[in-house]
Amino acid sequence: MNDRLTKKHLERDAYVYVRQSSGHQVRHHHQGRQRQYDLAARARELGFARVEVIDDDQGKTGSGMVERPGFATLLSAVCSGQVGAVFALEASRLARNNRDWHHLIDLCALTDTLIVDGEGIYDPRQVNDRLLLGLKGTMSEFELSLLRQRAREAFEMKVAAGHAMWEVPVGFTRDEQDRVEKIADRQVQAAIDSVFRKVRELGSARQTALWFRDNKTPLPEVVRGTRGRKIAWRLPTETRIRQILRNPCYAGALAYGRTEAKVVVHGGRARKSNTRHRKPQEAWKVLLLNNHDGYISWQAFQENLRMLESNAAAREPTAGGAAKQGSALLGGLLRCSHCGRKLHVGYGKNKTQPRYLCHGGRESRGSASCQSLGGVGVDRAVSEAVLEAIRPAGIGAAIEAMRQLNGEHDERRCLLELSLEKARYEVDRARRQYDEVDPVNRLVASELEARWNRALERAVELEQQLDATATERCELSEQEQVRLLELGRDLPALWNHAAASAELKKRILRTVLEEVMIGDDESRSHHLLVLHWKGGAHTSLSVARIAPGKKHCDTSATALELIEELSKVCSDPAIAATLNRLGFKTGAGKTWRLHSVHNARHIHRLTNYRKQNGWVTVEQAAEQLGVSHTVIRRLIREGTLPATQVLETTPWIIARESLLLGDVQSATEAVRTGRQLSRADSQQTEFPF
Repeated sequence: MNDRLTKKHLERDAYVYVRQSSGHQVRHHHQGRQRQYDLAARARELGFARVEVIDDDQGKTGSGMVERPGFATLLSAVCSGQVGAVFALEASRLARNNRDWHHLIDLCALTDTLIVDGEGIYDPRQVNDRLLLGLKGTMSEFELSLLRQRAREAFEMKVAAGHAMWEVPVGFTRDEQDRVEKIADRQVQAAIDSVFRKVRELGSARQTALWFRDNKTPLPEVVRGTRGRKIAWRLPTETRIRQILRNPCYAGALAYGRTEAKVVVHGGRARKSNTRHRKPQEAWKVLLLNNHDGYISWQAFQENLRMLESNAAAREPTAGGAAKQGSALLGGLLRCSHCGRKLHVGYGKNKTQPRYLCHGGRESRGSASCQSLGGVGVDRAVSEAVLEAIRPAGIGAAIEAMRQLNGEHDERRCLLELSLEKARYEVDRARRQYDEVDPVNRLVASELEARWNRALERAVELEQQLDATATERCELSEQEQVRLLELGRDLPALWNHAAASAELKKRILRTVLEEVMIGDDESRSHHLLVLHWKGGAHTSLSVARIAPGKKHCDTSATALELIEELSKVCSDPAIAATLNRLGFKTGAGKTWRLHSVHNARHIHRLTNYRKQNGWVTVEQAAEQLGVSHTVIRRLIREGTLPATQVLETTPWIIARESLLLGDVQSATEAVRTGRQLSRADSQQTEFPF
């Protein structure tokens, strides 16, 4: 027996510490694990009656970067004084860093605990043994660092040569030399292409994900561990779309070192964060452009990244952001010219009238906001400026709209056709598998038959969806094409059309505008705007502030004049119908109704002349004079019968007293008796005889 191992040590427990560094070692290095478990038999051979095996740290590194509950249990047992010896295959099994190693040695020295490995028995209280144990711990730590350095250098050298040493994203595969190449499946290629087309069209990762989910169009995902060859189809999420847009592999580039794990000190121990942090492009370790065939160009990849950065709400001070819900067209585009901050959007109780507010003064100085203004007038002025700028492109946009009207339908139909082709292949494959099996072997035949049935059901479902898309396609008639071209010439009418949503208008504004600076002039009578266009040009714009007591939602003066004048001969329902026919809207932008006319008359103190019964219409005048309304219109046209008309298409208003004029009575009497009144011809010269 070794002279270091005494009866006092044998009366205590022997602890065997078992650890392997990774899951791969646990799954495949069975001999190394068994050698560590065999230390329990050696402890009994040395005379220990009680042996405890600690194997809670299987698959965990000893570098000190992760928690090791088994090692913590060992330290607690040593501190309690119940451990006579700690058995380990070698020092590297106990710890790969000097902090844990020397902490264990110190505790063993204080409690008179021995350390036993494959080379001998060591007493940490003796100077020579402590020196030898210290050297073993240092060599163990150095060995781990050296192995990592060699492996990392070899790995990065191969990556720099264009080899992908990791799972490639969906749409690509790795060959035998770990080179990246496009997948041969045309269905997967078409699906990935559709993602980039939709992002370019919609300008938002979220809207792209919603489009695919609304149309129930799944996207492919790689099954891990299949080198990109096995594909699963699922409806995408916004995170999935962002992953595709941020991956430079789709631009034909091989990139390595794009992220890093942050190391923080927690509880006196270094810890790696669970999430990895993206590094700027200039800090990437490897970036090889044109390494393989991609789906988009490198320039398009950079534009997608800028689009994502612009839409990120967290970076709102430097970006316009994606188009949000609500009626405010300039939300995210307005910037205060006083403090340089972005303006926020607020809504009243009805959620229809937006207001733009800058909180810069309140945040930086504790004072009132820099500015607060109604959004209707500013939105209208900026929209008119944008429409005026893009007016020359109106016809071309209409023609392009006709060309792309069914583009989305064709794209979806193409994806369904590829899916159906793949489903038919799966049906044929399942049939061939079923034909090759022995029918008597029902355990296998029944399962293959069920797979065949599922493949058939999937194919029938896709055929039905494809047939349904045939009825969805709509071709424009010649009249509709002419109408579309007319709308292209009249952009304001197209902009104010009821079918033009606020979301569509916001996307148009964000397409041509970078941002809009806004402030007030010295007299605070006008808003001064500077429009920053995408091409780098700048345009100044002045918008009158709303006078005190007024609102942008007030009814127009022409509509009020019509209400007052038409009240002489029309009922309130007829007035509302006339205003709607002429295209007038209430201040809130709604159609006129009976109560709308009542409210306008009450608020603006309009006179209701109908109660005075002093006016008649053309039809009423014709009935009272006993002639046709054609005669009345002729008399009005000739100026014989005085009448007023607010607008060209509104009813004529005739005073009752005008019907008693002598010229009117004579003209109508002549019509009733069939006589012709002499009328002077302005183009005929009279000569006296």
